[in-house]
Amino acid sequence: MKMDPRKLFAAALLLVLCGCQPEPDPRLQAARDFKSTVYGLIGQDESQTKKINSLRLGMSDTDVITAAGAPSRRESRVTDSGETRETWTYSGQLSTLATLTFESGRLVQVQTN
Repeated sequence: MKMDPRKLFAAALLLVLCGCQPEPDPRLQAARDFKSTVYGLIGQDESQTKKINSLRLGMSDTDVITAAGAPSRRESRVTDSGETRETWTYSGQLSTLATLTFESGRLVQVQTN
C-alpha cells in the first residue's frame, strides 16, 4: 500500500502543531521576570524623582513632606551660629535619589543624584 506524500506531510505537520513543541527555557522566563521587576523599580524611582523635582527652595519641612513624602533618613545638628540644620535623604529602590538641606525648618538646598 502506497501513501500519498501530501497526506503524509499533512499528518506530520499536524503532529508538530498539536503539541510536539519544546518546553520554554526557564532561563528565558527568569530573564523576562527580572526585566519586569527592574522596570517596575525604575518606575517607582521616577515617580519619587518627579515629586522631589517639584520642590522649591524656601519651602517649610511640612510642605516638603506633603509634596514628596517622608524621607528615608533624617539627620539634625546645630550649627556654630545656633541654627538647626537638617539633612534629609530620599532613597529610591535602586539608589539615593536626593539629599535635602534645611536651615531653621526651611529648604535651602536640593542635591539630586
